[in-house]
Amino acid sequence: MKNSRNIKSLKPISKNGLWKGVVALGLSLSVLSACNGQTQTNQAEQDNVTSDDVTQIEAGDPALGQLVTIRSGVVETLDDNGFVMESNNGDLILVINRTGTPFTQPEAAIPIQVTGQLDTFSAADSAEQYGIELEPELYDEYDQQPVIIADNFALAPRPQDLWNAPDEYYEEIIAVEGDLRPLEESANAFALFEEGWVSDTGVLIIGVGQLVDAADLEAGENIVVTGQARQLDENLLREAEFGWDDDQIQEFLSRYENRPVIIAEQIYPSAVPPHPSV
Repeated sequence: MKNSRNIKSLKPISKNGLWKGVVALGLSLSVLSACNGQTQTNQAEQDNVTSDDVTQIEAGDPALGQLVTIRSGVVETLDDNGFVMESNNGDLILVINRTGTPFTQPEAAIPIQVTGQLDTFSAADSAEQYGIELEPELYDEYDQQPVIIADNFALAPRPQDLWNAPDEYYEEIIAVEGDLRPLEESANAFALFEEGWVSDTGVLIIGVGQLVDAADLEAGENIVVTGQARQLDENLLREAEFGWDDDQIQEFLSRYENRPVIIAEQIYPSAVPPHPSV
């Protein structure tokens, strides 16, 4: 490798702020983006890495062959089978779409989350290795470079993106990263914020109690929540089992009309450290 890095195992949040046990992003989740089809993957273990980590991979690295998850922007769609993401340091990362559904590039400002096997790309052996025939002239420049063989992908808006334009994400499975803020007296919900966002409410995450004990989560954890974006309504608040009476539910709805929420399916630590300001 070019330099050292710390690839973290993808683990669920547990009590007392510790990360215990290994989970898979797609273990029980079919990821569906607003502009792409759906696919499902069953995996026992994967690494949650940054896009910069991927660009540092070299031949013989033990990370090759592992399942990884990265979040970044798409800079180019090569064809139905491949697209190119950009790392934080500006390097390009080839992604081969093995989902069977053509990939449509989202708006430039909206990053995506990709999960797949990390490999070294071989244009000549693509049909044998990936079961996909690729046009050599489109892929030659990525030969022997790191590649992610994608089993699923989803839109990955920032909390502020979701808040400002929720209609673009309703009823879709999305992956949102942010700073965790527990909610007082709620074991089934928390909020996600992002650095520099002026909102004092954040994006509400519900359905948490089935995944973790929210009462034991610590403020400031930088996490990723994958789940379905929904428009807040009375039924969702009742199903969330907050213990609120009718007056409390109506009062909350009056303050947060048209507020987006996420019904959580997976919760896991981000590969990016918590923001220093938290």
